[in-house]
Amino acid sequence: MKNKIFALVLLASALMGCGTRQGAESATVPGPGFSSDENGVSITPGSPLSAKLKLAVTAPQTIDIQLKTTASVDFKSGSVAEIGLPFGGRVVRAFVRLGDPVRRGQALFEVNSSDYMEAVKTYQESKSAADLAAANRQRKETLHRSGMLSDREWEEVCAEARNAENACELARRSLALFNVDPASVQVGEPLRVVSPISGRVVRNDLVIGAFLSEEEESPMTVADLSRVWVTANVKASQATGLAPGQTVTVEIDAEHQVEGQIFYVGEILDERTRTLPVVIECENGQKLLKPGMFVTAVFARQAVQVLAVPASAVFQGRDAKFVYVQDAPGHFKRVPVQVESLEQGLQRVLSGLSAGETIIADGGIYLSK
Repeated sequence: MKNKIFALVLLASALMGCGTRQGAESATVPGPGFSSDENGVSITPGSPLSAKLKLAVTAPQTIDIQLKTTASVDFKSGSVAEIGLPFGGRVVRAFVRLGDPVRRGQALFEVNSSDYMEAVKTYQESKSAADLAAANRQRKETLHRSGMLSDREWEEVCAEARNAENACELARRSLALFNVDPASVQVGEPLRVVSPISGRVVRNDLVIGAFLSEEEESPMTVADLSRVWVTANVKASQATGLAPGQTVTVEIDAEHQVEGQIFYVGEILDERTRTLPVVIECENGQKLLKPGMFVTAVFARQAVQVLAVPASAVFQGRDAKFVYVQDAPGHFKRVPVQVESLEQGLQRVLSGLSAGETIIADGGIYLSK
């Protein structure tokens, strides 16, 4: 019995050994069919790998490009006003609340300020002095014409009137800093701060009785959001063909979008992002676009002539992307390139390649070890 069991074990071992050798033989594959060095790769003569490589000659081609990029919403220039004070003062009364619509010149709040009262007093005193000097000059002019007033005395009268007028004008300009009509001011009355634009109160941090200094942040903001700016940062190569007046679709979400027109195409490249700002002006009657919001800007399709290669021709190296360029029959060097993605499985070549070069358009994956 033991002999039979031993015989079976030997037979099984023999069969396993045969199976292993047969499996090893069937798993044997041909070599890679190429050799690689620091200069590139060389295809072994007669290698079946040659049939798997698809070569192409680079050439400019016209492509219909759809530019789509993230953008941000901002206030239109001149449509937002930070309501602050160029002086210190105490808030004594408010006329509007957060969200209220306001008109240009409408009173927003009142402030008691010693600086303002002093400016009003100086203006009214200088105006009275200027009116008196002007009346005196008119009266003395008749005497000068009749010879009863000497030329020297007449010149003194005119100089006094001019000095009074200059002092009054200086006081009027000082009062203008408070954005008030000098003809309507009264000594002792608080300053009424008015809105310089029409719009809506979008921020209101006023506290009745609080003292505001000129160094503090503006306590109120008025903005007109009927039209806004949407700014998209576009690569210089993608900005070709963009011009003011062109229509752009601004996608807010999957269900909402608005139309806008290009207002300005930047002319100075941002050194940090290497992009140009493209400002799109949009009507915002429904207030769907809110400053600070991120949206998607979809530009009209444009046909551009570019040097493009298939995405299958571009590989990621250790330091940069590269393509295989044929520099001799059966030999291909790795050439670093800068590319950007296009539609239809293409890559736009920004640098590294020129038209007329032969590249491996497909199959280059087989040259990786």
